[in-house]
Amino acid sequence: MLSLHRITGTVIALFFAMWFITGLVLLYHPYPRLSDTEINGHYEDLPDSLPAIETLIAQQKDSLQKLSIRQFQGQTLAELTTADTTYTICADSIKQVMPVTSETIKSIAQQWVDAPVMKIDTLHERQQWVLYSRYEKNLPIYRFFFDDAEKHQLYIDSHTAEVLQFTDRHSRFWAWAGAIPHKFYFPMIRKDVDVWETTITIGGLICLLAALSGMYVGIDALLRNRRNKKRWGSPYKKWTYKWHHIVGLIFGIFLVGWGLSGMMAMQRIPKWLVPMEGDYFFKESKMWNSSKMLPIEKYTLDHRLLSTKYHDLKQVTWSRIGDIPIYRIINGEEEVCINASERQIEELTIPIPVIEKAVRKMNGKDTPFTIRQMDEYDEYYLSRTHALPLPVYKVDIDNADKTTYYINPHNGDTKYLTQNKRAKKWVFSGIHYLNIKWLVEHPVIWTILIWTLCLGGAFVSLTGVVLGIKFLKRKYHSSR
Repeated sequence: MLSLHRITGTVIALFFAMWFITGLVLLYHPYPRLSDTEINGHYEDLPDSLPAIETLIAQQKDSLQKLSIRQFQGQTLAELTTADTTYTICADSIKQVMPVTSETIKSIAQQWVDAPVMKIDTLHERQQWVLYSRYEKNLPIYRFFFDDAEKHQLYIDSHTAEVLQFTDRHSRFWAWAGAIPHKFYFPMIRKDVDVWETTITIGGLICLLAALSGMYVGIDALLRNRRNKKRWGSPYKKWTYKWHHIVGLIFGIFLVGWGLSGMMAMQRIPKWLVPMEGDYFFKESKMWNSSKMLPIEKYTLDHRLLSTKYHDLKQVTWSRIGDIPIYRIINGEEEVCINASERQIEELTIPIPVIEKAVRKMNGKDTPFTIRQMDEYDEYYLSRTHALPLPVYKVDIDNADKTTYYINPHNGDTKYLTQNKRAKKWVFSGIHYLNIKWLVEHPVIWTILIWTLCLGGAFVSLTGVVLGIKFLKRKYHSSR
């Protein structure tokens, strides 16, 4: 066990220390991400006078599956999807849709940053700030460098002029100090998801072995000292050994927990450990049939009235929640769902019978379940930053998986849980982020605890680095 601890500790101690330190940074400075509200805020406003629905669907009334309108380059554009294709038309005139040109993209870039453009790069592969596989379809991507105090960089899809990423020197600095090393967000690793997941899992496993063997060796040394000298205390005299032993005993159980949660970060709980009969992933569109709009005559509310109430209207999308026709609109920076089954403008509140019908569709009509409105967070619907909306409907299904749905009544957004996923919550976020209801409800205690544990873990790891170097030196000299 001592040899196992020395070997694994020497290999992983520096990484373990890095994870604790960068983890503290990550709590306050996440990896740069362009939020929906930022994107929505830069859309063009729709005109007060919108085209009639007959104009939009003149050729595709029967086969239409999706429809949305937005303003782009001064034109009101309608995007129509049929079973065969998706195409865009200019809805407010007989003009052709203006193409996306380099001037279009430069104009959009200047709307985001009012500063001179120093240079423009063309990216033909994913790089540091556009790493995710979803960016593959956007290549080539233009990267704009701005000559301003914040050194902004803007990433734009060369085909559609969609803004993909937006960073400044502060967000990039804190990402390098926190998220990038902590999550292994290096292009050579992160671009291949399998390699990235394997790297994190192996790193967590080595941490777990180092922590477990360290706990064993530390307790053994403590008991031997008690047996030989009839007193409790560390048997080590040298400062590094002594305090690595003492602090390791204090924080060892947390090191074991973080090693385990790190190892399981990208892994599922095995079904042989926590059985699961249903699907691991949940398709919200399947529950609400939202992938295909209802027949156009079901949309009783005239969409042209929306601009009379929402004065910063930027996009209207025809959608549905079950059998309820809805308009998903972007007003200012926010998305709002409007019940389109009435002639008056009313924001959506999903009726209980609609939820019941959707639940029976997903789980069988004879499966028993309960629905109640939840006005505060519980252990599995929880957000330290209050990002999850309230109130929600909580639906508990009496099946083998003990399935639970948390449903936002105003837009149908659904969080899906099973026994297997509840176990993953404790193994990962419960341990890794102390995402526990009582602690989240007491943020001062949470902050003190997370800082204490991270600093204690970093101290154990850094003293482990010193001991690892000494171990390697001894091996080197003995081999000579």
